[in-house]
Amino acid sequence: MRAFIPSVITPEDAEFLSGVRPAKNPKIDHPAIAKIHKTIIDMVDASWEDPAFTRLERLSKRCHDWHIDTGSNNQMPWCKYGCSVLLTDEADAGFLEYRDGFKLEAVDHYCGLAIHSSDVEHRTHHTGTRITYLAFLA
Repeated sequence: MRAFIPSVITPEDAEFLSGVRPAKNPKIDHPAIAKIHKTIIDMVDASWEDPAFTRLERLSKRCHDWHIDTGSNNQMPWCKYGCSVLLTDEADAGFLEYRDGFKLEAVDHYCGLAIHSSDVEHRTHHTGTRITYLAFLA
């Protein structure tokens, strides 16, 4: 399963979230988080309970090579779905690409929700800073 929903949050929401310190399970009291969570809940039946987690990620040099969301060493066998909302739209924020060839350039992924089952292989590539809100659900 793979889907993309554009404009889940606004550019103002993305600007706010991109200013939050990167962390695992960040405590963010902002309407954008509720919008993201509601969109995901409306799409898939998944648990947000531990070990599921969210992450605000800011990467400037390291990209994510081809992987699935259960982990390259199966360290997250509980994961059913991976979700991402890109919070930066600069061209150097790169792209999210799926092994089947579907590619979301930063300008298209910006403020939109990419969601896939954990067995779908994907990667990111960028030459600049890529800030993303991620969710890994059980």
